[in-house]
Amino acid sequence: MPIPPLNQNGFLPVGVHDCTLAEIRARFGAFQRSDRRSRLMGQLESLLSEAAKTGLVVSVVVNGSFVTAVAEPNDIDLIVIVAASHDFAADVSMAAYNILSRHRVRRRFGFDLLLAREGSAEARRWVEFFQQVRLAPGKQKGILRVRL
Repeated sequence: MPIPPLNQNGFLPVGVHDCTLAEIRARFGAFQRSDRRSRLMGQLESLLSEAAKTGLVVSVVVNGSFVTAVAEPNDIDLIVIVAASHDFAADVSMAAYNILSRHRVRRRFGFDLLLAREGSAEARRWVEFFQQVRLAPGKQKGILRVRL
């Protein structure tokens, strides 16, 4: 199902909207007033490509001003969802660390990252948190999810 239209406030309708990377690129990755959107899109494509190669990431939830009507978004916020069976105490490859480390993702891509196991209470909490409209208590918006 395609990404739904933005509402009158410039947000996605409430809910988690499954989409493809191509759909995100078509809707939110094009040039608007500056190359900010296209640069963020390139970074998101790189991160998702690397995430898919790790074999650990099940999906990525995409949020932030990037998925709104804002012409020059500040950033992209992500929830990286790993398999329910993932052991966070286990050693991972450097490639996986580059995707699972909040610090590394921030440094390499400029994205804020949250991490959770698929189906966990923590994943549900983060998704609920992402749907809140910043500085507007009680208001909600939609977010996107890309399954890898």
